[in-house]
This record gives sequence, C-alpha cells and structure tokens, in this order.
Amino acid sequence: MSDEGKTFIDTSQMDEKPIAPPTKTEGKKRDGLYILIIILLLIGGGYMGYMISEKNKDLNECSIESADLENELANLNEMMYDTGLDMGDDVQQNLKNMLTMYDRMESDNQGMNDSIMAQKEKINTLLTELEDAKGDKRYYMSKVYKLEKETQTLRSIMKDYIRTIDSLNTANGVLTENLNQTLTDLESMTESRDSYQDAAEELTDQVNKGSKLNAFDFLSEGIKEKSSGSYRETDRAKRCSHIRSCFSLGENAIAKSGNKTVYMRVITPGGSVLNSSNSNTLKTESGQSLLYSDKKIVNYQNKAVDICIFYELTQEIDAGNYIAEIYCEGVKIGSDSFVLK
Repeated sequence: MSDEGKTFIDTSQMDEKPIAPPTKTEGKKRDGLYILIIILLLIGGGYMGYMISEKNKDLNECSIESADLENELANLNEMMYDTGLDMGDDVQQNLKNMLTMYDRMESDNQGMNDSIMAQKEKINTLLTELEDAKGDKRYYMSKVYKLEKETQTLRSIMKDYIRTIDSLNTANGVLTENLNQTLTDLESMTESRDSYQDAAEELTDQVNKGSKLNAFDFLSEGIKEKSSGSYRETDRAKRCSHIRSCFSLGENAIAKSGNKTVYMRVITPGGSVLNSSNSNTLKTESGQSLLYSDKKIVNYQNKAVDICIFYELTQEIDAGNYIAEIYCEGVKIGSDSFVLK
C-alpha cells in the first residue's frame, strides 16, 4: 500500500495459520450426504405429487357429489314446493272456511263480538302471508307448515267460541222461554187486573151515579112581584117579574152530605138561557161550561128537602114554551117545562 509516495506492508495476518485444503476422504463424505439429501427430496416430492393427485381426485369426486346433491336438492325443493302448493291450498281453504264460520256467528255479547273480529283479522293476515310466500320456492313449504300449525290453533279457538256461543244461546233460550212465560203470566195478570179494574170502574160509576142527587115534583112558572113584596103566579109573559122553579131533592144515603150548590137554567123558546151576567157559568162533569140563570146553596143531609130557585128578569120576555133545567155537582138532576102566553 502507498500513501504519498511511501510503501506500507500489512502485517496484521502474518501471525494466522494457513488453512489446509480438504482431504479426499472428507470430500467423498460430503458428496454422499448431498446425494442422500437429493434422493430424499425426490422421494418427498414424488410422495407430495402422489398425495396432491389423490386429493385432486377426491376434490373432483366431491365436486361431482356436490353437483349431484345440488341437483337432488333442487329436485327436492321443487317437489316440496309442489307439495307445499297443495298443502297451501288446503290451508287457504281452511282459513276461508273459518272466516265463513265466524261470519255466521251471532252473539249479543259485545266482548265476544270484539274477540271474533280480532280472530277474523288474524285469519286475513295469515291469508296474506300465505299468498306472499308463494314466490319463494325454497322456503314456501316451511312457511306453509308454520301456517298450518297456526291454523290448527285458530281452529281450536274457533271451536271454543262456538261452544261458548252455543252455551250463551242455550242460556238465552232458557231466559227467553222464562221471559215468554213471565210475559204470558203478566198478560194473564194484566187481563185479570183490567177485568177487576173494569169491574171496579163499573162499580165506581154505579156508586157515582147512585150518589148523584135527583130532583122531582117540579113546579116551574112565571110570577109577578107585588108592591107589598109578595108574589103571585102568572102565565102572562109580559107580566112576569121572575121565573120560579120549585122541586124536591130526593133522599140519598150514599151521597156526600153538606152544602151543595144547585143551579137553575131557564131556556127561552128561542133556545137562549136567561142570565144576568155572562160570567154566570157552571162546569159539567165533561168539562163543558154552561150559562145558568140563578143558583142556591142548600145544606143537604142525605134527606129529602124542598127547594125553590128564583130568577129575576132584567127585561121583558117573549111568550112561548120555557124549560127549567136543574144542575148539581156538574150533573143535570132534573128538568121541567112551562108555558107563558
């Protein structure tokens, strides 16, 4: 080595011993080892090739079997789908039959009607699901099988409803029969009551009629009042100052005793009623208002009593046939007629 014109000698390896070349024996051993390794590698490669070949055969067989299985599965799915269609039609028909049965059910119980409506909604939902599932051949059969189970459950519920409604209808029938019998008995009782009531009313009418007073022995006439205050009978219309009607009230044991107002109505030949005021009216039992000429209060004690009622004329009257009607407690109890010339 040189550095700027100088020469150096490397003495760092001068002390190391020189390496001796391999001997012939060692070379043969090494070659034999290499040959052995190569042989083993060839054997291993051949075995691996054999194994790979066998695996490829197995894979080919598996592929063939897989294809066969897929074909079988496809065929099976097709067969299951066809079977499912038949079952689906049965399930669909069963669901529709249940809807028809529910439509025929009648109940007066609102809670039962609400439950029936809820079951009908479930059935309609299942019908929709069944129709929607037809597009999936792979899972249609399992869907039909599931819906078949639900249909069986719904059928059991429907049978319970039918039994319940039959029981209610039976109970209602018994109640209706009892009600009809009760109505029959009530009608019979009503008829008996009406009969008793009619008899009572008839008896009451008879009592009411029997309790009415009766006027008889009439003497009705025109009279003229003298200057002395005394009266004299007259049959001349122009001379009359009063109209008088005398009569007897008959004895009546069932009539109510006490003061009674007796009214006299004097009816002229022309049909009008002589009166001193249009406010002089009496009410009949039928509610009719009648003018009266004059009245008198009598203390009646269920014994016969004589009575006279006077009507003072306010104007000259005409000749002709006059009628005097007597009323008491809204009933005409007697009448009389007389003639003035």
